[in-house]
Amino acid sequence: MKIWRYLPTVSTFIPQPKENMLRSCLTILVCFSCMASFSQTFTGVVFDKETGQPLPFADVYFVELKTGTTTDSSGVFTIDHYKQKRIHIQISYIGYQTFDEEIDLTKGGRQEFYLEPGHFELEEVVIAVPTGKLQGEHIVSIEHKSMQSLQPHAAAGLAEAISQIPGVEQNSTGPGIGKPVIRGLSGNRIVTYAQGIRIENQQWGAEHGLGVGEVGIESVEVLKGPNSLLYGSDALGGVLYFIDERYARHDAVEGYAQTRFHSNTLGSSNQLGLKAHKGKFKLNLFGGYATHADYRIPGLGRVLNTRFDEKNVKSAFGFNTNNWIANIRYSFLQNNFGIAEDASYTEEVDRSHELPFQTINNHNTSLENIFFLGSSKLNLTLGYTHNYRREFEEDPQEHALGIRLNTFTYNLRWKSPTINQHLSLIVGAQGMEQSNKNNGEEILIPDARTADLGGYVLANMEWGKLQLQAGLRADARQIHTRETEGEGEIIPAIDKTYTGFTFSAGMVYALERISLRTNLSSGYRAPNTSELLSRGVHEGTNRYELGNANLKSEQATQIDFTLNYRDEHVDFAINPFLNTIRDYIFLSPTDTVIDGSPVFEYLQTDAYLFGGEMGVHLHPHHIHWLHIESNLSMVFGEDRQGNALPLIPATRLQSTLSIETKKTNKIRLKSVFVQHMYKFRQGRVSLFETPTAAYHLLNAGVQMAIPARRQALEVSAGVKNILNTRYIDHLSRFKAMGIPNPGINVYAAINFRFNGQIK
Repeated sequence: MKIWRYLPTVSTFIPQPKENMLRSCLTILVCFSCMASFSQTFTGVVFDKETGQPLPFADVYFVELKTGTTTDSSGVFTIDHYKQKRIHIQISYIGYQTFDEEIDLTKGGRQEFYLEPGHFELEEVVIAVPTGKLQGEHIVSIEHKSMQSLQPHAAAGLAEAISQIPGVEQNSTGPGIGKPVIRGLSGNRIVTYAQGIRIENQQWGAEHGLGVGEVGIESVEVLKGPNSLLYGSDALGGVLYFIDERYARHDAVEGYAQTRFHSNTLGSSNQLGLKAHKGKFKLNLFGGYATHADYRIPGLGRVLNTRFDEKNVKSAFGFNTNNWIANIRYSFLQNNFGIAEDASYTEEVDRSHELPFQTINNHNTSLENIFFLGSSKLNLTLGYTHNYRREFEEDPQEHALGIRLNTFTYNLRWKSPTINQHLSLIVGAQGMEQSNKNNGEEILIPDARTADLGGYVLANMEWGKLQLQAGLRADARQIHTRETEGEGEIIPAIDKTYTGFTFSAGMVYALERISLRTNLSSGYRAPNTSELLSRGVHEGTNRYELGNANLKSEQATQIDFTLNYRDEHVDFAINPFLNTIRDYIFLSPTDTVIDGSPVFEYLQTDAYLFGGEMGVHLHPHHIHWLHIESNLSMVFGEDRQGNALPLIPATRLQSTLSIETKKTNKIRLKSVFVQHMYKFRQGRVSLFETPTAAYHLLNAGVQMAIPARRQALEVSAGVKNILNTRYIDHLSRFKAMGIPNPGINVYAAINFRFNGQIK
């Protein structure tokens, strides 16, 4: 069965993907903009539930419109809408629990909203799972973190920033390249979404980074464990869902300029952003540039050729009219990474490209549509990504390796109205058509064409404090390659189809202070072309890899459980899990050598991953400015013979003591924190790994703000690895060469924000 036979409408986008997709997007825009767009006004007022007093300057966010406003001094807000009958609203205020609900805009008069006092962080509406629930109300395990909460840790890249989240680590190649690891799984077992579309960037490679730039990102959501029900093949270990910055408030212009300095790499990161919103039109523009020299380690100098830089541009245009909301987004990301081939050190500071190095260009374009159909809602998102990876080895003008990857995706989702006040349905279809083309002398994987097609149904049921969820999905993937001449060998052609059936079922039971959640979910992953057809030395790994064309799809089933206790002063959660993977694909050493490199071949076995996360957040009574947080993340992996799986993160204990103030003086001390991280010894290793010693890291930082009526200046500074500890993380790709991770890093940042009204 050939999947593309069943995609006649999609294939019209593919011969010249970028041009045809943009032409189709413009056609849709022109057609819908011709519709009537008479606006109506909705008015609401926000109160303190206990005192009945209005809450001035509360934050009001409209989820579908991706914009918001604030209440005035009397707690009143208004929104212009365009005949939408219902809209998802989120109201938040410091010191109060978040209000989250879908409201009826057709009711006359003013609607009243009441917020309950609370001392912990405001919860956010989860975007990655389209049920419109807050983070703590979801049946699947989700972590939502704003980029603002991760920035004080001064990460050099996005992958390092999100590795602060419990259950998330990174496979690093110096500070520049990081691949997220979720509960011991990474690469093609993790799906990444940005701009509302799936990001494809040759993620099978160990030295291939995340492929998403930092600018214009507001928050990230991490779905832990199999999530193939909503995201199809490859979502075996989890999903990273990056959420773009919201638009400016209604009839307003907003902007910022930000710069950060890192002493370890003598690096800087600079960003500019401008947002405007007038009537039914919204526009976001962002740009960023970062440059870093070779990083420094204690006592040895700088690691030669670990320099890197990044250029990032992002834009978004939003338009809403009669029962229709549209968002067009485009981003360009260019990364240049030096390739360290051995443990060489230098005292020189150089940022120029030194051979060997790699250059990666990413173009991402998406068109998101939301149609309001009475009390139901239809979402259609189209996406196109172009990834061009080049590796320069002997000539800086002539690449030895070149791979172009073009991907078109579509995602159609219908959400039903609530049936009998208890039941709602989500029905969806997703697909992908992808082409991979080589244009260099070296061939890692052959030219290939891949097509995905999947459909699912998800039911949500609510009875008071009990929520139930269940869903089913069917997928098919076809991979077609041509016979290709590799490094002195012929890589045979293949034409294979893989199918998968997945499910998810779970429940949440919420009491006044305790909530219980359990979920049973499955996932599937078809083998990639590297696993099927590799035949040669893989640079940077010092091994000769043999693919296996007879590999089967991986099938995973995970059960996890969460117990959460929360009152005014304590937040405690424990989340154990067990993930079993049938036909787990892994590299196994053989007793042969080819061209001076040991030979590894791809095999399959059954695998088991188990562990969990546990965290506590203390907020002492009468000391509301003090926060004490600690979390423990652990995962263990083994095959059916009891042998350890490779690249399993060491157990991590991370504790933070922070002071947060809310005083509005001319100079406000926003927060001060001290963080201690302890990585346990990783002694349970696979056949071609070595144990890794335990280590401690101590970090500290401070944030200050100088507020004003229409602008604000924020200054932050801190020190990472205060004791200049020399250590090697178990997931560092430099571990095999004995190269330590970065030493002490003093950082400083300035962020200037401004806003104004558009009349």
